[in-house]
Amino acid sequence: MDNITQARALDKPRLQEKVRLLETYLKIGFDEPRGPALERIVDRAIRPIERQLGQRLGAWHDDKLVPVRELLLTTDITGTTLIQSEMHNAVTEGAKPAVCMRQALPTFEMAGPTRTFPYGSTGTYARKVAEGAEIPISNQDYTALSFTAEKYAERPMITDEMIEDSAYDVMALEIAYAGESVENALNQQMLTELLDGVTLEHNASGSNVGVKAVNSAVGLVEKAGFMADTLLMCSVAKTAVTGELIPTSYVGADQVMRGQLPPICGLQTWLCNVADASSTYIWDYDTTGDIGMLVVDSRKVGGIGMRRDITVEDCRDPVRQIKGVTVSARFDCDTGHGAAGARVKY
Repeated sequence: MDNITQARALDKPRLQEKVRLLETYLKIGFDEPRGPALERIVDRAIRPIERQLGQRLGAWHDDKLVPVRELLLTTDITGTTLIQSEMHNAVTEGAKPAVCMRQALPTFEMAGPTRTFPYGSTGTYARKVAEGAEIPISNQDYTALSFTAEKYAERPMITDEMIEDSAYDVMALEIAYAGESVENALNQQMLTELLDGVTLEHNASGSNVGVKAVNSAVGLVEKAGFMADTLLMCSVAKTAVTGELIPTSYVGADQVMRGQLPPICGLQTWLCNVADASSTYIWDYDTTGDIGMLVVDSRKVGGIGMRRDITVEDCRDPVRQIKGVTVSARFDCDTGHGAAGARVKY
């Protein structure tokens, strides 16, 4: 997946599919239909998805894989894990359109609530050693990424009135969007760390704000001894950059017309359209002083410490206690070499 724009286009049908399945399971769980009424609900929800996939939907029950349609028609859904599993699927699918930072930058697994990840200096060179001579031990000045995991969570709003009114489609969407909300929190924290942590900056001064500005920032990063490989843009900056490509024969013009982000100046491109939490910089690109792009060496600029990825919690009995469902994750973000990235100022 090259970028968030492409992810939005490709994942929309899957999100609709997951929301439709969850809506169906919630409706059966709460309304407890029987006979022909149950068959109609199952047929309307399951058959179109199976026709699209070209195969039957399956689910694990009693340690074996069984067809979902038969399971819904013959088994009390409250005795299965269908709702819990589909809640998790909907949350995961709902988060995908917002995925950016976790794919643009490295993620480090955290075995505990804190983790220190050491890294050495940049621009080092191996020394010439005479044949048969002892190879000297490398001496570097080490520093470290420091992660302290914090919990980010949302509780989808599901009221008694929604249950009374059988608003299961709204419930399913609320649960899916909770996943996007947690993913956005991760993007916001990493963006803020980068804005405050990188030390290089190219000031476009309101002119040549598109591809030329990106190229200038690449030069700053590479002159500092790093290899720029990633470009993060806000939506306004994306418009400025891609607007220069559409009327040209540039190799990425066709991708831009399809709503995708091609590589720019050899950089992997990502759209990060969250609001930053920096007290110094503004993540925008239409006013003097705004920062709308970040050019970074993704290997050295920093990363994400992940203690626990997005999960659905408190759903031991989601049909009876649906209002207790929470979506949460535990993570932290930190920057490494400040000169491994450059801000692009409007």
